Amino acid sequence: MCLLICDEAEQPAVEADLLAELDVQLGIELRVVKASRLHDADQALGLDTPGPVHVLHIDRWSPRLVNALDLHIVRLERTGAQFLFLASPELAERLLKHAPNFRNRLTDIARIVPDNPYGD
Repeated sequence: MCLLICDEAEQPAVEADLLAELDVQLGIELRVVKASRLHDADQALGLDTPGPVHVLHIDRWSPRLVNALDLHIVRLERTGAQFLFLASPELAERLLKHAPNFRNRLTDIARIVPDNPYGD
């Protein structure tokens, strides 16, 4: 389980790059699910969707989603799937603060910054 952190302005480009990499590297067509469009915890956590990789874009603060992530983290691990979570720095900080079980189970936290077009 990885938490990917990037500024909101960069998120569409990061999503596109992520989907392209998964398609090229693993041959997986995947969709990024936005937390704001979900209706229940199982749907939010990808537990009702088969597949080896799940991407959840946490695009708004949701105490219900945070509680679900924190309480059901073991269920996520047991699926055997890889979970990627995408969030802005502000949302990531709140998530890590309010979901200690989730935080402790993450295998990686990565900050994604745009390339400098000038090569500096």
